[in-house]
Amino acid sequence: MKAVREDRLDDDSGRGGFPTRQVLLVLAIIVAGFMLWRSMGDKPVAVAPEPVAVEEMIVEPPPLPPAADIPARPEPVVEEMAEAAVEPPPPLPPLAESDDMVRARMSAAGVAGELAPLEQQQNLVQQGTALIDGLSRGVVLRKLLPLDPPKDAFTAVEEGDQMYMNPAGYKRYDGYVETIGSLDTATLVDSFHTLRPLYEEAYGQLGLNPEDFDNALIRALDRVLATPEIEEPIALTRKSVMYKYADPQLEQLTPMQKQLLRMGPDNIRRIKEQARALREGLLSQQ
Repeated sequence: MKAVREDRLDDDSGRGGFPTRQVLLVLAIIVAGFMLWRSMGDKPVAVAPEPVAVEEMIVEPPPLPPAADIPARPEPVVEEMAEAAVEPPPPLPPLAESDDMVRARMSAAGVAGELAPLEQQQNLVQQGTALIDGLSRGVVLRKLLPLDPPKDAFTAVEEGDQMYMNPAGYKRYDGYVETIGSLDTATLVDSFHTLRPLYEEAYGQLGLNPEDFDNALIRALDRVLATPEIEEPIALTRKSVMYKYADPQLEQLTPMQKQLLRMGPDNIRRIKEQARALREGLLSQQ
């Protein structure tokens, strides 16, 4: 860039003597060098950056609906018998060694047919506890369910411009519902009270309050009972390869309730009957 005159140093070299401007320039260079030398001997001062306030975002999970407490089973009244002493019930095995006892309880309750693969699992109390925790939040933990999916694929039917869930597909779940409907709820209630300390221990291993396990079980049953029974064809929409419920209220149901809707109203009623009987038995003081 071309300098303007005010930016240039005047050149007086053609005049006699030592130019005044050059003297001043030399003095300025000496002073600047001295100041630079002094500053190099000082230790640098570390300037701490000002703290930046970062607001921590805590995402709270949606609150769970309230659930009733399952009362503890009253201690049995043992009458004194002179002829023979009444033996106390056998102690519970450690949690890690409880599978055999749980399998015996499951067989006594009628777990068979479509549900038989459940008995072949390992760590049955721990897996059952995790399943109940998921169901209490409306989530089906499919990786913990070794059940075969229905043989027939899910289908939809079209009527004009509207798509509906195919009612013929409800029968795909008849086998599961038949097995669930045949379970002995009285045995299930007795098994819960017997195994309750193990379930609570496993619930605590999930990082949850062991005393809240009974509430999780009741909450899971309440979600089943709150599933709507819809007689008319259920309208669907399709996004890519996935089906969605056209009714926004149905689409807002929990994943577990959406799965129950696929079973049809008759199957839902049968499952609700078992859920209601189990709930009443657990909350009973007897």
